[in-house]
Amino acid sequence: MRPVQGVLVELAVLSSIMGGVLLIPSGLPLALYIIIAELAATYLVHCPAHYIIGRVVGIRFRRISLGRTTLARVLPARFTGLARLIPILTLSTDKASLAQTSKGYAAAMYASGTVASVSAAFVIAGVATAMESFLPAAVTWLVAIGYLMFDVVFSPKSGDIMKARAALRA
Repeated sequence: MRPVQGVLVELAVLSSIMGGVLLIPSGLPLALYIIIAELAATYLVHCPAHYIIGRVVGIRFRRISLGRTTLARVLPARFTGLARLIPILTLSTDKASLAQTSKGYAAAMYASGTVASVSAAFVIAGVATAMESFLPAAVTWLVAIGYLMFDVVFSPKSGDIMKARAALRA
């Protein structure tokens, strides 16, 4: 799929999920819906962040498609099989435009996905706290902090932060 189409689809899905907080499906507890929305947001803002920052700094993209996570390389052996089953959206860069941009711009593009995902988790935790409902607030903060810790541990080894550091060293 063309990158701009994929990004627009992701943002449309995210908008519908976030808008759904006002119209929670009957029988679904608020806490569960907010947690689903938080997890969806961390996933669905990732590629759009890469795309937007990349385009701002002059990097072009070839396509967005389903791929596999690189985390399987660094997870404990008992989790690698499961990790390989999880499809992720991948955004393919145009290598020529990436090579022509500065190291700092390339690093910013790579880091933007992780920064956006972690930020989304914390924003939703903040919103849940403002709703003054203890359970959704407590769980969303746990998810946000857990997601941040997961990225602190794994992204430098196999992910966007690893790629950002490599771009700065290139």
